[in-house]
Amino acid sequence: MKKKCEGQICPEVHYRKTEKGIVITGCYGTDGQIVLPDEIDGMAVKGIGDYAFADNREEEGKSLVWKAGDVFRDSTNVRISGGMVTQIGLPAQVTEIGRYAFYRCKNLKKLALTDSLLEIGGGAFAGCSLAEVEIHFLRGEQSCLKSVLDEMRFAIRAELRYSLGEDVEEKAQLLFPEHYEEAVENTPARILFTQHHGAGGYYRQCFYDRKLDYRKYDDLFPYAQALEQPETAAGLALGRLRNPFRLTQGARREYETYVREHLCDVMEELIMQADLEGLGFLSAGGFFTEEALDYGIAKAAQEKETEILSRLMDEKHRRYPKKKKNFCL
Repeated sequence: MKKKCEGQICPEVHYRKTEKGIVITGCYGTDGQIVLPDEIDGMAVKGIGDYAFADNREEEGKSLVWKAGDVFRDSTNVRISGGMVTQIGLPAQVTEIGRYAFYRCKNLKKLALTDSLLEIGGGAFAGCSLAEVEIHFLRGEQSCLKSVLDEMRFAIRAELRYSLGEDVEEKAQLLFPEHYEEAVENTPARILFTQHHGAGGYYRQCFYDRKLDYRKYDDLFPYAQALEQPETAAGLALGRLRNPFRLTQGARREYETYVREHLCDVMEELIMQADLEGLGFLSAGGFFTEEALDYGIAKAAQEKETEILSRLMDEKHRRYPKKKKNFCL
């Protein structure tokens, strides 16, 4: 896991000491992209308190104050909570997130943490719309990813980084599609039954003992094809191909076939994300067709993505150069 620079860390942190270690109760500053310190006063930060970043909730009880470097309390500093929170990097040794810790942090989009955290408190992410989770595995393969997914009905991209030694790691990029349930009434029978939408419910079940089962995840791809939009299934397939952690040959062939058959959907997804590396992957893998390149060029021009447009035009010129006309006199 990358070391935290002092300039990145939240300038003022409120906390309390417990037998287990430091528990953070609140943060003050001007930036909603929060990085929390791993240690305070020589003690490891082990927890995030109940309602620590919750919307419209003041800190409870007395707290100690820690300040990064020589930062002093500024009149522009405010309690970072609710809609102000956009991204958070948790301390490396945190083992507990309290109840409703991020309640109604509606703009929280990315969460970074390690596998030291295996449980989260009830409602920890209620009212949030997380889009990305980054987990660094330093001890094994257990994590709290399943618990986070269970609180979110929206689609979430997960980047899982497995440490294989000093400065060596393998990475997986996974998409867990959206899912939601609704109660539907069978009026003549006066019976309510639950109707599930999307493939996300299936993907949230491919865990055992807090570990992700990659084979089961890949086996669910037919559900994604049947229940999700083509661009969602294409994004899921491309994520597995770009970072093939524990990807079997059979699953690889299935994903590659889908990408080739839905290349325009893949191109659109990459252009909307301004993902030049993804386009590079398609180029290196020989996926591009002239039709897909024409589609991508038109889409990039429409979205005013000039860098991508230039890249795709160069790609087309290289792969499908115009034939020179010969004139006979």
